[in-house]
Amino acid sequence: MLMPTEPCQACYWSEEVVDRSKDIYLRMVDIISQHYSYDRTINTLQSIIRDIENCSVILARYFLFLKLYRETKDIFVSNFVTTDIEYFFGNIRSIYDLLQFLTWDLWKRATKINLSKNFHDMTKRDPDYLTRKYHLPEPLIKYYIETKDFFDACCKIRDSLQHLGYDIQVVFCFEDGFALPKKNPWLTSFLTSSFDIWPEEKIKENGLVSVLALISSISQKLLKNIDTFSESLIQSIQPLIPISTKYKVFFRGPYTNHLLKLEDYLEKQWIDLDN
Repeated sequence: MLMPTEPCQACYWSEEVVDRSKDIYLRMVDIISQHYSYDRTINTLQSIIRDIENCSVILARYFLFLKLYRETKDIFVSNFVTTDIEYFFGNIRSIYDLLQFLTWDLWKRATKINLSKNFHDMTKRDPDYLTRKYHLPEPLIKYYIETKDFFDACCKIRDSLQHLGYDIQVVFCFEDGFALPKKNPWLTSFLTSSFDIWPEEKIKENGLVSVLALISSISQKLLKNIDTFSESLIQSIQPLIPISTKYKVFFRGPYTNHLLKLEDYLEKQWIDLDN
């Protein structure tokens, strides 16, 4: 006898979201699944979804590390947080290059024209170049232009950590969260200077700012940007007839509930685990 089951870590088709506490609707996932369901495109989409889920894993680990610190008072728990910050920015870069590979694939199918497979190569070009060389339509060009500043900020941090010898020298541990020094130019200004997300009343003594706010803000902007990407894509490349006009594609992972709380995390910044 087969027992009814629910997805634990998977996409599913449904008229509406099944569980609003942990299921996510991203228009990009729905559009690719509905209108561009080629084998290679779907494989790329699955990789993008895994990287999005990795953002939720980093948030879940943040709270595990905070609980560990509260129980042990071991300041070296901060090393776990440092490692995750470095991984987080590499993961962001991975998502954008996967989005570009997806665009490369679909644009080549539609026009036989090869785009660069590197997202940074596209954002650094001026609109006239993109029009002249690749014959890109306005919605895609506009997407590259509007994404450039956010992508460049994340990319600069990733490159500083992975290629230029920069180091997150210190993360501070508190009962209500982990912190970076915002105002010390010799420590982490390369991490914090590009983001204005810490209101004065949320900054601790000595200019210490919330790591949770940093991860939440960037994750939130990323998800919004991914949906903007899907709109530019469907306006630029002729979509196939949708697989369904009744059902949409949602996805769920074991930690995706954290992605639904990004606004709350960004607003609070410091978390009392007892409440």
